[in-house]
Amino acid sequence: MPVTLGELAANTGATLIRGDALATIDAAGNLSEATPRQIAPFTDDKFLSVLSKTRAGAVIAKSDSCLATLPADTALLCAADPEMAFIDILTLLHPEEPEPAGVDARAVIEADVELAAGVSVGPFAVIRKGARIGARTQISAHAVIGQNCTLGEDCRILPNVVLYPGIKIGNRTIIHSGSVIGADGFGYKFRGGRHVKVPQVSIVEIGDDVEIGANSCIDRGALSPTRIGNGTKIDNLVQIGHGASVGNHCILCGQAAIAGSSGMDDYAVLGGNAGLADHAFMGKGSKAGAKSGISKFVPPGQEVFGIFAEERRVAMRQLAAVRRLPDFIERLRDVEKKLAALEAQSGK
Repeated sequence: MPVTLGELAANTGATLIRGDALATIDAAGNLSEATPRQIAPFTDDKFLSVLSKTRAGAVIAKSDSCLATLPADTALLCAADPEMAFIDILTLLHPEEPEPAGVDARAVIEADVELAAGVSVGPFAVIRKGARIGARTQISAHAVIGQNCTLGEDCRILPNVVLYPGIKIGNRTIIHSGSVIGADGFGYKFRGGRHVKVPQVSIVEIGDDVEIGANSCIDRGALSPTRIGNGTKIDNLVQIGHGASVGNHCILCGQAAIAGSSGMDDYAVLGGNAGLADHAFMGKGSKAGAKSGISKFVPPGQEVFGIFAEERRVAMRQLAAVRRLPDFIERLRDVEKKLAALEAQSGK
């Protein structure tokens, strides 16, 4: 959507340092590819060489110190936090098209369903009996909302999402295509030479402002709910097991997995393809790097990384040896010093 530079400045708290306030910007781009009708962000001096060659019609930066490098025909806006200002600019230039309120004639709405004002239900969506859908929530094509689910206001349930019965979701939560919320947890007992399924009779509870990426799965709890806290962001292809507890404002990157009955405290980060074993827990603000395997408690604020894949007894011995390496190194240094002293004495 075309917006003038003056409007961009007024709506984002930025200051127009150089350029015509009436000049129009149509879209956003990056420094290396933006065109004269686009605006690009400049947030790090390591991109100064790219900045000098940009064709962008405008750039937003933290200060005007980049003017000497900026091409003469490129406008400059400055903001105290250019990254957040650029997010506002993206929202202005590329607004999401809301689905029209109302129920598509091809959707299936069962008895005793409550749809609040402004709800949108797309073609071939199914909402089972007893479900409660909050105001302005969007249920997209082919999504399935199970019996007695409760969704808050302003949620977005994208195409082909499946919510099993009884799921509870807060306000402004987004669930991307292909995700499944509330499938049975992976619980079995081995008896008589076979695996006996343990009924999974609880639910999933998801807070406000959560975003769940495409094709992610969150299992229902066996006895107590699987819980996802407010503001948590979950990437694509993430698995969360039954009875897990994820705190507020956590980050789970792509292909991460959390086993049943494990959890993360507020602001914890689980890197891509990292795994949290059953009954393991990450403390508040802790971080696990990509591909890390976590089998025990991670203290608050601690950063961890790494995994071993050996026969278990061998791996345990290797791990014990690695932990003793700092002491071995110190002892080796002491030996080297003593040897050097002896050699110096014998040389005399």
